[in-house]
Amino acid sequence: MEFVFDCGWCGGDNYFVGKQVGFWVDKWEIPSEWDCRFCEGLNYTPDPPWTEA
Repeated sequence: MEFVFDCGWCGGDNYFVGKQVGFWVDKWEIPSEWDCRFCEGLNYTPDPPWTEA
């Protein structure tokens, strides 16, 4: 499943494909920190629930 996160620095949309964890249909693994694809600012993934892309 794909999720979208806003950059805390520039507000750009960043998309990540979540990896399903175990047998749970509603549990996904996303990187805990990531660099924005627009400004390269360091961001941290917020706690779920996340916005689906």
